[in-house]
Amino acid sequence: MMYILLYSVLTGSYAVSLFTEAVWLSYLTGLTAAVSVIVSFPKAGRLYKGTAAVFLATALAAAWAEGLPVRAFPHYMTSMVMLIMVFYVLPFMNSVIVVGRYDQKVNKLLKTNISHLGQLYRRAAGVSFLIGTFLNIGTLPLVIHVLRRNLREQSAKLSARFISSAMLRGYALCLVWSPMELLVAISVDITGAGYLKLLPLLLLFAGVFLLITLVSGRKYRHIKASLEARPVNMSKVYRKIAGLSFFLILFIASVVLLQRVLPVSFLETVALVIVPFSFGWALAIGRIRSFLVYGLKNWKQRTASMQNYMVLFLSVGFFISVLEETVWMDWLQYPFLFLENSPVLLFVSIQVMFLALAMIGFHPIVTITLAGEMLQPLLGNIAPAGAAVVLITSGLSTVMAGPFNITVSLTGMLLQQNPYRISLWNLPAALLFSSGGTVLALLIQYVF
Repeated sequence: MMYILLYSVLTGSYAVSLFTEAVWLSYLTGLTAAVSVIVSFPKAGRLYKGTAAVFLATALAAAWAEGLPVRAFPHYMTSMVMLIMVFYVLPFMNSVIVVGRYDQKVNKLLKTNISHLGQLYRRAAGVSFLIGTFLNIGTLPLVIHVLRRNLREQSAKLSARFISSAMLRGYALCLVWSPMELLVAISVDITGAGYLKLLPLLLLFAGVFLLITLVSGRKYRHIKASLEARPVNMSKVYRKIAGLSFFLILFIASVVLLQRVLPVSFLETVALVIVPFSFGWALAIGRIRSFLVYGLKNWKQRTASMQNYMVLFLSVGFFISVLEETVWMDWLQYPFLFLENSPVLLFVSIQVMFLALAMIGFHPIVTITLAGEMLQPLLGNIAPAGAAVVLITSGLSTVMAGPFNITVSLTGMLLQQNPYRISLWNLPAALLFSSGGTVLALLIQYVF
């Protein structure tokens, strides 16, 4: 209960501060963020604590070297609270998917009219693509549970490789254009590229790579599926998919329209829209009572377990804010400035940086925050849309091949496989994915 109350004060004060210039409120948000880090530290995972400790120690040393006053520290703690606000409200969107039974209907696609594993592979990728946008990380255990039952007669290695490949690739593709994906929203805010301008490009990218993923499943077509024949009313499934698509389009439209009238960033607009939109959605489908019961329970559970996010992201925000007050930021930006006249090398460097840092435990949001600061001086010569595409696709490549990424580590745990093995299986696809983003970014830079 203590965590829920503290995190609620943090996100509430930040949300109100978006619409007022009250200095005391911003200071209160910073103080609450500092307390949240301290209180959350003992409950955070070892990797998160270690990474946060490095960022905090480096920031404090830089602040001491520059002579920054301690009383100013709370102001440096607020830059990443907007990410916390998204995590805080996201369970409501997940809940409406569950109470609306969209996940159950869509998952029936995995249980009907399948004669070989090539078909199952395509269905698994397609289902991950369809429900991942709204159900988020909850997609993984749901799809894995169904697939493991359908593959119980196959070898453990084949089953694990099949599931991790189909599911993580489909999941990454649904995130690449979703306004609720933090890497997408952060990229839009960093580069200033409009979401509506990026959306057709990202949908094209997702469509091409979804097709590649579906075709790659043909290598399993020689293995017969041993699925139980179950009668399924496919018209109900297709209606659910159509309804899901309608509400997704409505959500995107709401975010885009509200951002034009609200004095806040794209990511902050997403966070502000999620709760009222989820309530309206539940009301529209006649599931408001179930939504209130399940949604509140789900929100409490998720909010009470946000210690990892609090410790890592607030520490990174403090680090970045302090560095902006020092000469060290110029040194960090120098390697990117050196590549300013060579967009090919610049984009490839970003692509490699995300995967390399993911392999040693850096969260992609940490990496994109650092990369965003380094890219700022270059946005006059580099097309903002191209820079955004590279950041998005490079960041999301770690969904498939980042051993410390929550998607890969959760998949490894559920399949009883080492996360590095999961990453190794999917590394070629991750490189192809991020390279495709680099190619698209270069087309934007030189052609469009």
